[in-house]
Amino acid sequence: MTFAARGMDSFAQDLKYAVRSLRKAPGFTIVAALALALGIGANTVLFSVISFALLRPVPFPDPDRLVIINQTAPTFANSSCSWLNYVDWKAQVGGLFTHFAAERRDSFNLTGDGGEPERVLGRMATSELLPQLGVKPVLGRLFGPDEDRVGAPRAVLLSYGLWQRRFGSDPNVVGKSIQLSGDSYAIVGVLPRSLHFLSGGDVWLPLGLFADRYTDRGINPGIYVFGRLAPGVTLQRAHDALNQAMGRIAESFPDMRGEGVRVRLFSEDQVEDSRPALLVLWGAVTFVLLIAAANVANLLLSRATARQQEIAVRAALGAGRWRIVRQLLTESVLLSLAGAALGTLMAVVALDALSPLLANLPRGKDVRLDALALAFTVAVGLLTGLGFGLYPALRASNPSIHTLLKDVRASGAHARLRGALIVAEVALSMVLLVGAGLTLRSFARLTRADPGFDAAHVLTTRIALPASRYADGASITRFLDELRRRAAQLPGVTSAAIAGGMPMIGTPDTSYAFEGLEPPDRNQWPHASVYPVSAGYFESLRIPLRQGRYFTEADRGRNVAIVDERVARRAFGSADPIGRRMAANQPWLPAMEVVGVVGHVENYSLDGKGPVDSGYYLEHGTLAKILPQFATEAILVVRTAGDPLALAPSIRRAVLEIDPLQPVFSQQSMEQVLSDSMSDRRLTLLLLGIFAAVALLLASVGIYGVMSYSVEQRTREIGIRMALGAERAAVLRLILGQGARLAAAGIGVGVLGAFALSRAMTELLYGISATDPMTYVLLALLLASVAVAACVLPARRAVRVDPAIALRAE
Repeated sequence: MTFAARGMDSFAQDLKYAVRSLRKAPGFTIVAALALALGIGANTVLFSVISFALLRPVPFPDPDRLVIINQTAPTFANSSCSWLNYVDWKAQVGGLFTHFAAERRDSFNLTGDGGEPERVLGRMATSELLPQLGVKPVLGRLFGPDEDRVGAPRAVLLSYGLWQRRFGSDPNVVGKSIQLSGDSYAIVGVLPRSLHFLSGGDVWLPLGLFADRYTDRGINPGIYVFGRLAPGVTLQRAHDALNQAMGRIAESFPDMRGEGVRVRLFSEDQVEDSRPALLVLWGAVTFVLLIAAANVANLLLSRATARQQEIAVRAALGAGRWRIVRQLLTESVLLSLAGAALGTLMAVVALDALSPLLANLPRGKDVRLDALALAFTVAVGLLTGLGFGLYPALRASNPSIHTLLKDVRASGAHARLRGALIVAEVALSMVLLVGAGLTLRSFARLTRADPGFDAAHVLTTRIALPASRYADGASITRFLDELRRRAAQLPGVTSAAIAGGMPMIGTPDTSYAFEGLEPPDRNQWPHASVYPVSAGYFESLRIPLRQGRYFTEADRGRNVAIVDERVARRAFGSADPIGRRMAANQPWLPAMEVVGVVGHVENYSLDGKGPVDSGYYLEHGTLAKILPQFATEAILVVRTAGDPLALAPSIRRAVLEIDPLQPVFSQQSMEQVLSDSMSDRRLTLLLLGIFAAVALLLASVGIYGVMSYSVEQRTREIGIRMALGAERAAVLRLILGQGARLAAAGIGVGVLGAFALSRAMTELLYGISATDPMTYVLLALLLASVAVAACVLPARRAVRVDPAIALRAE
């Protein structure tokens, strides 16, 4: 027999023996496999998420050459770009890129195909973008440069999902026409199912077709620029060249002075906001796995002690130490792989349950358990099995045959190691509990944070009027006035208003200044969100009035403004701002007279984070008169006496009664809007809470196991103590004291570890310090209580020891 054949035969024997050995101890096998399944399953879930969100390159050719380009300003760190700046950049530095494309998001009313009117998400892109991303259509072709210009024939690409849902996967769809916001477009192709770019799009149109809309260099209409670096061109070189181009532009347009360009890898830009939370969660699941491994290592140490006679007999019969180590490692690896298999099943269930929450993460919709995740699970299983099994195997394989055959109890070294493992488990559990506790308290405070308005009983309905049928301010205003009138007459509606933007939903921003207080450099003007709203808006959202008055119907089309209290305080301190005039840093927006001051409203999220932290309001009819193309997208806001969503069908009917071709989209209650704004934090809280609960469970099981084993090993000692007159209470204190000391040591180490790691939590918290004393104290008491509870059953078993039986058994 060859060496390889002998090795395989020996391995097969070890495997069969390991299976028989584990089957003989079903309790040990089930507990150990479940503990490992919890640790490995949690790691598999997080690895699947992080693999798609952080580790894998974006699914486009040469992802390390794909960059995203934004404009910057002294008072605004990151914004979209103006169309004219994009055109100049391309002319001046386009040679540094193999592709240099622009893109913006919009939405359109889809009609003309025989179906119900529908609002669809659109992507308007220059002709270079899709080839830059390596996209090949499944039907037809992409649009070309000749279609990417003003006045060209209107071409459109369908997403795979829209093609399936709306057109029934019609293979002959290319060449047909559809109506988008009243204009006819010829379908030239269908994009592949695999295209996932930013937040997606139902239809793709040439951006250059609309270039005549973006002739103001000072307006950044949500355009983002994407480039693919040419061979040999570094990120820094592209950054420097674009900023030099921006400097040359500023020489011709002084209002652009101080503005710059930010160039980042597209893959880095997409994960910037999610990375801190995902890394914290990755650390958390690593702790869970370590706790599970420590638990199983303790079980294996106990099992090795119980099997000392068996191992001694094998050694006496000639088995070498390596042979025994290999056998014991085979058992631990087999046990770990069983835990990995069970953990994989848990991960499949968990990923399915978490899919709605994962959708907001980068590539969250792609997250699944694939071959890479399975390979990771197997690798973790093997490494964990070898890691927690090696020391017990080495200890057990080096017996003193004479001593072991006499059944001498475990050494003090074994006991100290088991105690150290329990201290480590408790310490890691304490760190996880602190992380989960801080996140829970932070989330609780966030849900109680004042957004500046009353979200209860408010329904929002988004509408986008096609410019082909609503080309001027008068027609836009007529439609919105009639809709508002009909909505106000619905049963249960207490107020109704129109808004051009909403907190947490989105609104444009601009720089502004008060007359007489203008900074000499327009680039130093402060930024604020701009909300075009009608009369009744503040009453509908119950935004409190601080000074002056709200808008009334008499303000229709007047140049009046209402500012939030932060804008007023920063400009005037305690002085009265009513009657002062403010100017926006936009030539199309006239100076406005301040007629009121209202309470501050959070623009982007309840934690107050976002590009700008204040806002002001202009009358919606004024926007429709001055800039009708920006007034076509509006939100109907209604306050109701009951459930706001119950009114959604009635409002849809009211819209169709006014215009049968006008779709309604995105009907949400404001409570839903607030809830959605916290979805990322909710996911972090949920996962950290689950991991902390698993850690607490594993730690309590570990303490229980060690104390049970300790009582078993000390049966003779306890019997002697009781035979010599020890009270049951003294024995109870002895066992509980042993467990309490281990728990106290672990809690102390865990508190120090949590303090050391607190900086990683700072970005994830709101309204609470990462070193909040109350959180630490309460969770230390919780963990101590669980640890003591885990010691109670072994301690009660100890006090029931019959001294005579214990001594006779020895």
